[in-house]
Amino acid sequence: MKIAISGASGFIGKHLTAFLLGRGHQVVPLGRVMFKDNMSGQLMHILSHCDVVINLAGATINRRWTAEYKKELYSSRIRVTRCIVKAINGLKEKPKLLISASAVGYYPTDGCFDEYSSERGTGFLSDLCNRWENEASKLPPQTRLVITRFGVVLSPDGGALQQMLRPLKMGLAVTIGPGTQPFPWIDIRDLNRIMELIIHTPSLKGAVNLVAPETVTQAQWMDKLALRQGHCFRFTMPDFFFRLLLGEAADFLTKGQCVRSARLAELGFTFSSPAPDDFLTNTDVRTVDELDLNRYMGKWYEIARFDHRFERNMVGVTAEYMLLPDGKVRVENSGYKNDFDGKHSVSVGKAKLPDLNRPGKLKVAFFLWFYGDYYVLELDKEHYGYALIGSSSDNYLWILSRTPQLSDEVKHYLLERAERRGYDVSKLIWVKQK
Repeated sequence: MKIAISGASGFIGKHLTAFLLGRGHQVVPLGRVMFKDNMSGQLMHILSHCDVVINLAGATINRRWTAEYKKELYSSRIRVTRCIVKAINGLKEKPKLLISASAVGYYPTDGCFDEYSSERGTGFLSDLCNRWENEASKLPPQTRLVITRFGVVLSPDGGALQQMLRPLKMGLAVTIGPGTQPFPWIDIRDLNRIMELIIHTPSLKGAVNLVAPETVTQAQWMDKLALRQGHCFRFTMPDFFFRLLLGEAADFLTKGQCVRSARLAELGFTFSSPAPDDFLTNTDVRTVDELDLNRYMGKWYEIARFDHRFERNMVGVTAEYMLLPDGKVRVENSGYKNDFDGKHSVSVGKAKLPDLNRPGKLKVAFFLWFYGDYYVLELDKEHYGYALIGSSSDNYLWILSRTPQLSDEVKHYLLERAERRGYDVSKLIWVKQK
């Protein structure tokens, strides 16, 4: 399918784009320029060729809500949604589906709610969600509308989880007062899969809560993180501290909604992370703590991989890396379709090391600015002769070697290391090399 995404460069948008591309879909990012007044015709032209539109645009709520910033929060959501709906209304051939984001902040902070609850909360955040959803509801009936109300979206490689881990790295487990407030959350990997489920379920319309099944409090979640991190000094930061820091915006930290997803339960969706322990003990994607980029440069032969559409039926696959003067890396992947007499394909991309303190975690892009994860999980640190590469999830895995063939001893070692990390090595495809 051809899928347009607003907010594609954001945290959720980047993960969802990479996921959908890996599933064989074509993604069209809708940048901010598309929502200027003079771009309505161009926006209509783009959407007329799309099957699905996913609206994720919206400025972050994680900062002080000044009067001026409240206007930005409204504009970045309501105005963008209005532009999308207006463009769809003007089309003769309309997209089949609009998925428009919202948040569990729609609900009250007292009680527990699912999609069939009629109650709405009070205050700025609830009003923002309500107006956001109302704008999307002006869609024509020919286009199916699904409103996705997100809980706090967590990912092993960034987002809210990294903010929660920062004090833990200093040995401090900080509970946000009072600590008894509900903490509705979802694993980004489950969010991606739910989005795909929505796309392929034509009968599904209306609001869908994207939250994990197990409801926990903020204190319980922090206890889980602290236990995994090791010994920490635990204390509760009173809510007035956050009010001094963030003002009215502190409400989304010091208050919370108890939210369940009745719709996903009815559809029989199986969460990979239904509870915090599942999220925290999923595939071990810890990377090597040392990586000499200069030694890593040069040609690598692909020995084995998990199947994905970018390399489907490819043989003789190699990856060549070249360090550029600006510190980025030129990446050239090549291989042959079906057999060595088949079509020879070359893809050129770029890689970067986003955090010097985490040298094993690189980002690689072959499509505009959409960087995917490139995690060096295991490495022959002495000779740089082989490597095990993964990502922030268990969807991708590669075994690389400096030579076209790898000894059985090294293969067995890497398979054993991958299995220990939670990977299903039976899914590996062994790549034919000359």
